[in-house]
Amino acid sequence: MTELGTERGQGTSRRTLMRGAAWSVPVVYVAAQAPAFAASPCDPRAYKIDWGVSAYTPPGSLTATPNVGTAVATGSASGSAITVTFDSSPAGGATRYDGNLTVPATTNIGALGAGERGLAIRSGSTALTALVNQTITVRFSRAVSNLSFSIVDLDRDANFWDRVTCNPVPTSSNNRPTTVAGVGDAGLEIPGSGPFRYTGGTTGIDDTSNAGNVQLVYAGGASFTQLQLVYWNAGSPGPQGILLSDFTFTARGC
Repeated sequence: MTELGTERGQGTSRRTLMRGAAWSVPVVYVAAQAPAFAASPCDPRAYKIDWGVSAYTPPGSLTATPNVGTAVATGSASGSAITVTFDSSPAGGATRYDGNLTVPATTNIGALGAGERGLAIRSGSTALTALVNQTITVRFSRAVSNLSFSIVDLDRDANFWDRVTCNPVPTSSNNRPTTVAGVGDAGLEIPGSGPFRYTGGTTGIDDTSNAGNVQLVYAGGASFTQLQLVYWNAGSPGPQGILLSDFTFTARGC
């Protein structure tokens, strides 16, 4: 009896295993047939304008009309390229000068790293008012988000004192040294208000110094396709210049 009981138990165990094996086959088959979902080419991608590396065509001359530089931002994971234009419009008697909207050979701008170059914005002014300015309109061929870039070389000297306002005002601009004040609006020049401006000495700073840097961050979104930078002079009338660092942002891949 003991042997029969033992054998019956073994038989039951084998049948149980066979039933389990029979049920497991379709499960494995279904799993093998499950479709693989590839990422859409239109999913969000990371993009960058790397000055000196990315394709860029400056305006034909300082006096060309329209006066537009065109950059091509490439995306990660084969995202289709985005065209970014930089349109210069002087007002109130301001003039463009000395390689405006070109990419100078200077590297390590703003102490941002070896090899880092920037887009030059250079103006000559005849009066100390925000109405005498150069406006740079930046347009993206598709909506962008998480946009980040820095204004470099905000400073002052005997014949200029840089000012920059932004439309719209950036979502944040907290990454800066203590020698840069303002929030990028047209308000009074008091703490926490007014255009971006340098608060250090009057001897100017080098393009490779970080004392005149301010990083601008825009949250952006589905309808964010352009911004404006208004550059003007609050010191004695004269030539002046700043640089824009690399642009990084997120956008749909197509």
